[in-house]
Amino acid sequence: MTVFPGDDTRGVTLTDHVVVHANAPLADVSVAREASASEKTEPGVLLGTFSADRRTWTSAGGLYSDSRYQVTATTSPAAGIVGTKSVRTSFVTGVPEKAFKVSWDPVAGQTVGVGAPISLTFSAPAPDRAAVQRMLSVRTDPPVLGAWNWISNRLVVWRPQQYWTPGTKVHVEANLAGYDAGGGRLGVKDRAMDFVVGSAQISKVDAATHIMQVFRNGQLLRTMPVSLGKPTTPSMDGPHNVLGKSPEVIMDSATVGIPKGNPDYYYEKVQWAVNYTSGGQYVHSAPWSVASQGRTNVSHGCVNASPADAQWFYGISRLGDIVDIVNSGRPPDTSQLGNFWSVPWSVWKAGSALPVSDQPETAAPTTPPAASTAVPSAPGGPGASAAGGPGASAAGGA
Repeated sequence: MTVFPGDDTRGVTLTDHVVVHANAPLADVSVAREASASEKTEPGVLLGTFSADRRTWTSAGGLYSDSRYQVTATTSPAAGIVGTKSVRTSFVTGVPEKAFKVSWDPVAGQTVGVGAPISLTFSAPAPDRAAVQRMLSVRTDPPVLGAWNWISNRLVVWRPQQYWTPGTKVHVEANLAGYDAGGGRLGVKDRAMDFVVGSAQISKVDAATHIMQVFRNGQLLRTMPVSLGKPTTPSMDGPHNVLGKSPEVIMDSATVGIPKGNPDYYYEKVQWAVNYTSGGQYVHSAPWSVASQGRTNVSHGCVNASPADAQWFYGISRLGDIVDIVNSGRPPDTSQLGNFWSVPWSVWKAGSALPVSDQPETAAPTTPPAASTAVPSAPGGPGASAAGGPGASAAGGA
């Protein structure tokens, strides 16, 4: 019996496969991976397949960086061969000079709103979008129809066709171990995470009536007088998904091309800020515009609310909640994060690097046990829910 890589080999390349070959049928082959402190991984197993005659076993999936693997193999009795044989070997993988990694939003264990997309950000450009997408999967319970859309070579986003159903359980995998991304970059491990969809919080904001109504699961929680963007700096129409929130942000117009000295220049510290576009629009406290709230639009593009209303809204908001604005006169900018729900489904799924099924994934999400490593599935950063801590800088308009 032969085993590749050989016993006690070190620095094994992550793109290599484990191959066990014998002159008799193999009864069993198992490859266990030990935990790696440097890669922050738990113990796992490497899956594989037998040849038709069961004399060769070849691993599926890539190897993890800086990890020790233990190979155990046993042959079966065979005609003309005396006895059986068992072997136990081990090897240690190397560490590539450059790693190809992924971060995502939401994060594991998070409860999100019904409009939360799944955003995966890679540490370097993906040289082959289709190849990378084959290593990604989203499984949900109940089944949900959705699709990946490549925003750039480093950012790919999965979105359902329609808002999530509250209570949906979501399992996401990025099986990048051993993937050769070119330029010496290799995928160093697989990743998986689970999150759950919470209640359906949808806020309807009307720029014509200057009213914001907050609904949860269809029930009206609060009606708030607000002030939106004035005619020269209108708010953005469309359903937006909450990107994060902060108790205080600094809004500096110089970050959006309005320098100090310009009549429209502003520099404000605003409280209870709930961000819904990457262009810097928020629902936030605006004590200076309370007299205009419910009457006229005077902001630089954000949704101004009274301190009490803004603090209340901040307290109940979470990643993925919907802020739906109408009658502002400014169309949504779908190049900005937070505006993906304004992209028609036919256009959205056209952004996939692989064909998109018209049927949802039927397999319910089952989190693999800690000791398993899933084989890359068929086609289907660190992201945090907060936009920043106190004093975070924002490019939005107050």
